[in-house]
Amino acid sequence: MSNIDHCLERLALLDRADRLLNEVRVYGQHGPIRETLAQHRLLLGEARRHLDSARSVGRPS
Repeated sequence: MSNIDHCLERLALLDRADRLLNEVRVYGQHGPIRETLAQHRLLLGEARRHLDSARSVGRPS
């Protein structure tokens, strides 16, 4: 994979993480707080996975 491909893949992963983090900020406080916090945890976990994947793109194994 070329450096440009690695960069594009990394940018796509970071974009997904950013969209998820924005959902946490924008769509907060709907329904019971316990459910809201659980949903935020799921979104943050998914965002963290995308960030970790972005960090590992292009690194030699």
